[in-house]
Amino acid sequence: MREPADRARLDRFLRELGRQMRRPIRVYLVGGTVLVDLGLRDATLDIDYTVRADDPAATADFERVVPTLKDRLNVNVEPASPEDFMPVRRNAIEASPYKRSYGPVSVYYYDLVSTVLAKAARGSERDVADVEALVRSGLVDWDEVERAWQEVRSRPSGWLRYTPDEVEQRLRVVRRRLGKE
Repeated sequence: MREPADRARLDRFLRELGRQMRRPIRVYLVGGTVLVDLGLRDATLDIDYTVRADDPAATADFERVVPTLKDRLNVNVEPASPEDFMPVRRNAIEASPYKRSYGPVSVYYYDLVSTVLAKAARGSERDVADVEALVRSGLVDWDEVERAWQEVRSRPSGWLRYTPDEVEQRLRVVRRRLGKE
């Protein structure tokens, strides 16, 4: 079993990735990985990410490098994105804030509003606590989450894991905990 990823392990992974990559690539940190990087959580089980590159060879290089780094650094690294199991707002990638670079690796936080919706959809205690941390820290505006939810809820496709009604029920729980009802 690999070690949980704390901020030091995440930073080491990103530094090593930047050393080994030769072509530009955009790495979007996702979910609990973002909270760890922000200092809102001590650790996460996996370094979750999604990537984008203008050059397909960069993606191939990334897919070659990551398994080696996982083993060498003894950390779980997994592709994951809110869009893997539910629709996200139309401008999710464009709304993803740039954080820093390691050589040719540009690091972003996957759209925090979409992250909040995805965590609310999952509805675990850990996910709801993460939503609370993001909203209470001021990094995510709840009104923006509600606007995004109205857009996403109306989508006829992309509901791979949860139905809109299930997400709405879980959002009610989050709203109560945040005092937004």
